[in-house]
Amino acid sequence: MNDAIGLAEAMLGLDGLRVLDVVESPSEVVVTVETTAEVAGCPTCAVRAEAQDRLRVDVRDLPFGGRPVRLVLLKRRWRCVELDCPAKTWTEECEHVASRSVITLRAGAEATRHVGELAMPVAVVARELGVCWWTVMNAVVLHGTPLVDDPKRVGKVRALGIDETSFLAANREHSTIYATGLVDLRRRQMIDMVEGNSAAELRGWCARQDPAWLADVRVVATDLAESYRAGISPHLDHATRVADPFHVVRVADRCVDQVRRRVQNETLGHRGRRHDPLFKIRKLLLKGTERLDERGQDRLLLGLRIGDPHDELLGAWLAKESVRDVYLTDDVVDATVLLDKAITGCRADPVDEIRSLGNTLKRWRKEILNHHRTGASNGPTEGLNFCVKQVKRAGRGFSSFEHYRLRVLLHAGGVTWPRKPSPPRIRTRSPQLVA
Repeated sequence: MNDAIGLAEAMLGLDGLRVLDVVESPSEVVVTVETTAEVAGCPTCAVRAEAQDRLRVDVRDLPFGGRPVRLVLLKRRWRCVELDCPAKTWTEECEHVASRSVITLRAGAEATRHVGELAMPVAVVARELGVCWWTVMNAVVLHGTPLVDDPKRVGKVRALGIDETSFLAANREHSTIYATGLVDLRRRQMIDMVEGNSAAELRGWCARQDPAWLADVRVVATDLAESYRAGISPHLDHATRVADPFHVVRVADRCVDQVRRRVQNETLGHRGRRHDPLFKIRKLLLKGTERLDERGQDRLLLGLRIGDPHDELLGAWLAKESVRDVYLTDDVVDATVLLDKAITGCRADPVDEIRSLGNTLKRWRKEILNHHRTGASNGPTEGLNFCVKQVKRAGRGFSSFEHYRLRVLLHAGGVTWPRKPSPPRIRTRSPQLVA
């Protein structure tokens, strides 16, 4: 390795290839290589083959020095000397380049890491490598699918979280299309994604799973969607169903917003404006009482006194606070008393929105109290939804759900990426103070 060619081969790092030439340009680095095999046998009759000529194949490799690298691969063409052999001629295979591919396997694996682990846009990775979008996406499918399908990626799941995110926004052709994410709440990783948010789609996913795997699930945390409660039945009927506290409080917050908008229109004849008393306290209404200082409490009471003549919004705000009080205690007995008190008060209220809140709490009473019994919530699911949105933003819009699912699982699915050797650190000297 004392000559320049040996140094170039060491820097290239591809066994079985001999570097013939390296040409630099402002746009790319062109490395001409050839295979080193001198002997080959016929794949049909096993007779020693005869070398005929070489075939040129241009492929992209990992960037070098901030520029794309083009490998000019000279592959040997072999010919069988047996006249009766049907093989005739064939081109040798290279272990570093897949057949009919324009990118090396190591470049495809690194592109998969950038798109999956780092959630980079496919177009950006393709531009850095000097290939088209589909070349990188095909590499992601080739290298990423085995990582996602690895049975060791998921393992046993004790607590399962289910929540939805939007997949495609509504347009003239269809309404908003949602995707359901299934999360391991203890490992905090995405297990799978299902297109849609209906009970039939979730039930179909459960039916495709191993019954022994489903039997290990002890807790299922969801929002207050009836479709999810119906979708996990009958396959997960043995699991304890938990209503996520965040979504329970959000239902109460939605009740406050609905009453505020209705009262606003009934009293002033228009939707909320900047100087309207109820519009000015809209955020204070959703804030917890314990988080309001004296000034905030005064503003809240003043806005209700001016803009809520029949105390309807005040009743909705008190109902919301009664729901929040359920989660101020960890004791299931105290939580049961507080929840039953909230349900009774809401269902007896003359305001329609508050009665609807009471009916919702009654339907989900058991699931709400199961949070105090198990301590489970959909907090990890909401956290992973942020990772899902990162992938969605990087994708600039998706047309294939399979590509969307693959990229989400590569980014948030607990994939075990191939380990790369860590180079020794180069430490700098400590700065010296000059007096």
